[in-house]
Amino acid sequence: MSVVQEIFAGSPAKGVTESRRTVRRHAVRALRPGRTPAGILVAAALSACAWAVTVEIIAAMFGSPAVWPPLRRLLSLTLGDPAVPGTAAAVIVAGAGLVALAVLPGRPRLVPLEGTDPLLVMGLTRSGLRRTLSGAAEAVEGVKRARVRIRRRQIEVIVLTDTKRTGESLREVGAAVGDQLSGLGPQCRHEVVVRLRRRRI
Repeated sequence: MSVVQEIFAGSPAKGVTESRRTVRRHAVRALRPGRTPAGILVAAALSACAWAVTVEIIAAMFGSPAVWPPLRRLLSLTLGDPAVPGTAAAVIVAGAGLVALAVLPGRPRLVPLEGTDPLLVMGLTRSGLRRTLSGAAEAVEGVKRARVRIRRRQIEVIVLTDTKRTGESLREVGAAVGDQLSGLGPQCRHEVVVRLRRRRI
């Protein structure tokens, strides 16, 4: 059996022992975005500073004037200079922010979907989930337009309709959206809330 076949076949023993909560936690962790923009920004700033200091040191070794005069003034600062404590405080705050950025989890861009294989992680974009659920709501008779908002613990479906049977429409839209959610199988605990808005004729 190849590595690809093992991944798609999965391990039955492992799948039985792992709880659904553990599988969901692994899926959310796998779909969580990295801190790429912050990493690129820090790496670029450190590289620029390192190259500037290197050029200044080489220029000083050969007795040439500084390529960038403010850098020479910056290197000549002492601990007694009034600008040093303020700069140190700013660096400490920036470092604490970067540590918090690294420790705190990012918001996943994809909604994890349930699957039978714990080794396989699938996800659906939030905009794709919104479009799918609004399509299911618009398929209900009497619904002219539907808009879906995905909140932390709630999926809000706002329906524009001109029907007079409000109670039946609420139930039908709720059932259609719930069936669509069950078919997709997202690994989230969202309560579906349907709000009707009557269209003015």
